Amino acid sequence: MRTLYVRKDSLSAKGATVVRDEDHRSIYLLIGRWGRRPDTLSLYQISGTLMAELRQTNLGLLPQFDIYYQNQKVGRIAKRFGFFNEFIYISNLRWIVVGNFLTGHYKIYHGTTTIMTADADDDQMHITCSQKSYEPVCLCIAATLDHWANRRTKFKLPGQAWHVSFNVPNDMRGNRAWHYEHAHKKYRVLK
Repeated sequence: MRTLYVRKDSLSAKGATVVRDEDHRSIYLLIGRWGRRPDTLSLYQISGTLMAELRQTNLGLLPQFDIYYQNQKVGRIAKRFGFFNEFIYISNLRWIVVGNFLTGHYKIYHGTTTIMTADADDDQMHITCSQKSYEPVCLCIAATLDHWANRRTKFKLPGQAWHVSFNVPNDMRGNRAWHYEHAHKKYRVLK
């Protein structure tokens, strides 16, 4: 078992992401994009060999991706309602992903066997696979989960999003956000 390291902000981003090992050597390169039906996320070895792919098969609220390993379809991952409180089932592989996807702490199981463990700190994701041959598929799954989690954290509560929607500084008295903020301060003082 070896641990792979990926910068958290780059895992779900469009463009290229480098995956490194414990010695900071580049092992894999993750390239692709999201959002349209034929979009593909591809994982290459640093030497240029294609290892795994995620192909988006449908759009909407519950997108689905087919997982390919060495040009053969091995599974499908689909977003479900209750994504952040439940588990994800990866069909054909019969893997179950359990954990907190928003914080980046989760595990992938096949029965009672642990396939992968993901842990995240402030800036890096640590991915440990039980077998080296699982790494390409697990990295694609981790990129998908991170993408879904990052899209989820962009939605904020109305009180938090209110200030984000204005490009005017909050200290201007003519700004609605300023009045909204100060009205709540007065209300808190009156309690």
